Amino acid sequence: LILSDANSVHTFRWVQSIKQHKIEIVLFSFFIPTKSILKKYNKINVKIVSPNLKPKVKNLREPNISKIRYLGSIMLLRSTIKDIKPTVIHAHYASSYGLLGWLCRFKPFILSVWGSDVYYFPYKNFFNKWIMRFIIHYPNILCSTSYAMKKIIEKDYRRKDVKVIPFGVDINLFSSKNKTNEDFTVGTIKSIESHNGIENILEAAKIIIHDYNEKINFLIIGGGTLLNSMKEKAKKLSIEKNVCFTGHMNHEIAVKNYSLFSVFVAVSTRESFGVSVVEASASGVPSITSNIGGLSEVNLHNKTGLVLSENNPYELADSIMKLYKDNELRIKLGNNARNYAAENFNWKDNVSQMINIYKEQL
Repeated sequence: LILSDANSVHTFRWVQSIKQHKIEIVLFSFFIPTKSILKKYNKINVKIVSPNLKPKVKNLREPNISKIRYLGSIMLLRSTIKDIKPTVIHAHYASSYGLLGWLCRFKPFILSVWGSDVYYFPYKNFFNKWIMRFIIHYPNILCSTSYAMKKIIEKDYRRKDVKVIPFGVDINLFSSKNKTNEDFTVGTIKSIESHNGIENILEAAKIIIHDYNEKINFLIIGGGTLLNSMKEKAKKLSIEKNVCFTGHMNHEIAVKNYSLFSVFVAVSTRESFGVSVVEASASGVPSITSNIGGLSEVNLHNKTGLVLSENNPYELADSIMKLYKDNELRIKLGNNARNYAAENFNWKDNVSQMINIYKEQL
């Protein structure tokens, strides 16, 4: 029994890959999947159980009092456990599905932390930090996508046996293509939220276009609560002709755009791992990233890309210009990035790691 958001592309990838190992799966999700995603689950014959809480929860991205309705799902989850008699329960995301799994008191129980559940949720107030201690210490197995989160758990919760299983990529789905300065494009695929550094990218674009007088193009893929305000900011900075906002794209379409990028930028102020950076690397695209969280694990300075301090548009602009002017360096870093992704973040290896964990609990 997997407890996770059915609408998340990450959830579907886990479910689909685990299913290929001939493991029967039932997915418990607070939210009913959209019609297009539901077709995918039906195609692989995965049953979904859901209390359909979306109409009752006001804001899915931010903590708010309406999320207390998650706890109302406990009876449905308990009846589901009673009906299907799972061998193992695996919850994804500590502060929601992990909390529900802890309350059910089922063993063996596996928990995977994702990011903001470790970086953000516990530090909102004392109660969150207090309840998180119980959630973190309850699972038989605790998994993290990055060593950065593992260190936080070791330090703040004194749990030392965290298993790191990266959320890798299928290298075969990505292909590399060396690009010249004639089609030089700086790209990012991120939700347009404050912590993803989109404003920082726009400030760097303004420096490059107006101060350095270079007509470099920027492609920003993703939707979010700040999309319209970022579009307005681009107009105020007089860079709208060189900056394209696509809005939200589903994952299958979005990843095809890596082939358009000369450089990938991820200058978040918090990041648990950095899947988009690994996808860019698999496409042979060097990244420019901030030196926070799991980003330092997926992008190596002067080896697979460039790493800089957060919230520094001038340093970002100079880093972009460095790779713009040095085509040989850019190609070298891109080739290194693809090799690094293949050796360290191969999705098949990550799935095998998780399957072995399941087998250990039988």
